Amino acid sequence: MKKLSLKAKCLCGNVSFKTTGYHRDVQNCHCIQCLKTHGNFAAYTKVEEKELKFLNKKTLKWFKSSKRAKRGFCKNCGASIFFKVLGTDQICISAGIFNKPTKLKTSMNIFMKGKSDYYKITDKLPKYKKYP
Repeated sequence: MKKLSLKAKCLCGNVSFKTTGYHRDVQNCHCIQCLKTHGNFAAYTKVEEKELKFLNKKTLKWFKSSKRAKRGFCKNCGASIFFKVLGTDQICISAGIFNKPTKLKTSMNIFMKGKSDYYKITDKLPKYKKYP
């Protein structure tokens, strides 16, 4: 966990926010939902939801992707921004949406069972079949 202050916005800029506090290092998720949502694996960090302050959210929409989670996206440009497990105080944020430099590092690959066959993972990061 790194204590950071970061700014982010979607492709069109209609969803923008800043985060403060402790950010989890990035996890690459290869589950089927992330593959379908992002078109590839997803790279997420996580913060306490109270550390997320919106500057603009006029086009933010939520999709309940399962009984236990929802995903936030921009209805204008289609950017996939958030993953939120219902009933928790944390929110996962797509790492690529942050302005650089982020000072974040990728720490692991999760849900490897869902990984697609068109790419190989050649890094030495830990790999898990599920969430560790």
